[in-house]
Amino acid sequence: WSIPADAPLIGIVGRIVVVKNHALFVEAAARIRQAIPKAHFVIVGDGDLRTEVESQVAAQGLSDAVTFTGWQRNLEPIYADLDVVVISSINEGTPVSIIEALAAGCPVVGTAVGGLPDLLDHGKLGWLVPPGHAEALATAIVETVQSPPDMTQAQHLMVDRYGIDRLVSDLSSLYRGLLAKKLR
Repeated sequence: WSIPADAPLIGIVGRIVVVKNHALFVEAAARIRQAIPKAHFVIVGDGDLRTEVESQVAAQGLSDAVTFTGWQRNLEPIYADLDVVVISSINEGTPVSIIEALAAGCPVVGTAVGGLPDLLDHGKLGWLVPPGHAEALATAIVETVQSPPDMTQAQHLMVDRYGIDRLVSDLSSLYRGLLAKKLR
């Protein structure tokens, strides 16, 4: 995608729909560029609002600093390249993109909505900012880029909580418990 190798890379991964609030991400990106002129932004995914978000990017004068990748099947190299993954949603359940980012060792900044505070252990595993607050989002992203946190604990916790071994163990326990009840 012709992104400069030395550019701090900040990304958002998900459907481009109202609830994900890409507009807030773009507003924060404009502020971040003032603090980190070399910053580059990646919007991974696609959706109904892509044209609107592309127009907002152009209106903010960020066309040279934002890359739209569309849908991607292999996210591992994307998470490896990102300096920060952002989730600017209005509401969330348990976002897989954040689990994947943390498991890959990528720092996360997100809005404190829905299941995000629990997923990020109320700020211990990543930054939480008020929803709809572009300045707070930009500040947290800049601080994360300038002083990247040690992601070792977050990586281990995500694998322990959401990895395949945990899933298999949980399903096995569930099925064995249901079978035991049925055999009584």
